[in-house]
Amino acid sequence: MASVRVASSIQQCQLSLTLRRFSTASATRSRPRDAGALFARACQLSESTVQGSHDIRIEVATSSSTTLGSSKATFYQKALPDGQISFSSEQGRHLFQEALRNGHMEGYFYLAEQFQTQDEPAFCGLATLAMVMNALRIDPMRAWKGSWRWFTEHNLGCGCVEPGTVHQVGMTLDMFGNLSNCNGAHAFVQRAPADSADFGALEAFTDSFRATVRATLASCEREFLVASYSRQILGQTGGGHFSPIGGYHEESDSVLIMDVARFKYPPHWTPLKELVRAMLCVDPETGRPRGYLHLRAHPRVEEPDHTKSPLHVGFVPRAAGQRLCESISGRLKSGILQIPEKMHSPEMIAMWRWLEAASDSSKILNKILMVRDGATMRDVLESIHKTRPIFKKLCNAYGELIASGAVSSFPPLRIDFDSADVVTELEMSLDTCGELWVLLVLLLPQHLRASIGHKELADPLLSISICKAVRCPWALPMAALCETLNLALPDSQANCR
Repeated sequence: MASVRVASSIQQCQLSLTLRRFSTASATRSRPRDAGALFARACQLSESTVQGSHDIRIEVATSSSTTLGSSKATFYQKALPDGQISFSSEQGRHLFQEALRNGHMEGYFYLAEQFQTQDEPAFCGLATLAMVMNALRIDPMRAWKGSWRWFTEHNLGCGCVEPGTVHQVGMTLDMFGNLSNCNGAHAFVQRAPADSADFGALEAFTDSFRATVRATLASCEREFLVASYSRQILGQTGGGHFSPIGGYHEESDSVLIMDVARFKYPPHWTPLKELVRAMLCVDPETGRPRGYLHLRAHPRVEEPDHTKSPLHVGFVPRAAGQRLCESISGRLKSGILQIPEKMHSPEMIAMWRWLEAASDSSKILNKILMVRDGATMRDVLESIHKTRPIFKKLCNAYGELIASGAVSSFPPLRIDFDSADVVTELEMSLDTCGELWVLLVLLLPQHLRASIGHKELADPLLSISICKAVRCPWALPMAALCETLNLALPDSQANCR
């Protein structure tokens, strides 16, 4: 029995010792490491451990290393230069709290929701733009993955520039502005003075930039600033760079740069005047200084009630219109759509081809074409039905396609033109009214109508003829609607520089 008690006592002592060790280790790990302190310090911390005759030195967050099987040096982040304060350091958090109390962090939260790391070393501009476009809540009007529409670095292309081009040659300030406008934002580009020795111009630019920073970061609206600057002037490694500005600290006159190259530097506070100095550096690609951009969502234009058209075309970014045209015209190419049997009229074939080509883009088209007044819209459609036989024939063809199940995902015809019943709905849409799909194909730009393969639809004057069938006061708004569709759905990728 004595030996059993001794063994039990030994086990209890071992268990107690184990628990104390676990408690000590847990206490040591209870507070996370301050990454800000790590990144903000100079690259001089080292630890020496002697094992036998080997001296092991560990450089903290600074050194290059060599991966197995590779002779190329690799890096895991860099230390910030003196004078730049890591966002998560104790001082960085203090600056954040003070800036927040002073009301100069309003844009930060919108950007923080969308903060991302650039996918490629040359994609700082594309990552910044995708981040800002999503923060502005702009609909790309094209699928990202599955059924979701979202901006990424890889779907921001337009006629002016494609991601592949950026991957090869990088991005300039003008390219950034063009891509912003093409994808639905309103971008104001401001360059730093060309003559850095002109102290008057430099001081005026600095004051103007500071005023813009204050106003933008105090605004409750979704508007953002993007800086284009030289890293080298800030003492950082690398060349030209883009990143959003997320905050402003009045007392220290510092801005928060939300660096999208998070594999290299964390978000950090830097003096505003130093950032201005980094904007002065000439971009070798353009021979001009860098600067900043002020971005907002495209302004919505509200029409007075007495001038509202019953049919309205929403704003379509140039890039979205180009992609939509490519999608529809691509499917209309000969040989892609196999016409089913029992299509007994040219109108049935034309409507089937149009609906099949537009089926993948129906949700986007529904955002473009909106009806504000169902009763007035019925009057407009009745006028077209009475005077333009092509509309009547296509409506009949549409009804036959719906009845046969050939286009089951589209809505039925809603209006009985032989009845005196009045449509009472205030709103109609492409989701609920088949007549709007017929009207849309008649109002499309001629290059899309011609690709459907119907002689009358290919007539360049068809959309004008449809508009003339509408009685006043809606004839002029309908003509404006056709012009808007022509601009929104261009024939080719026009140069938008």
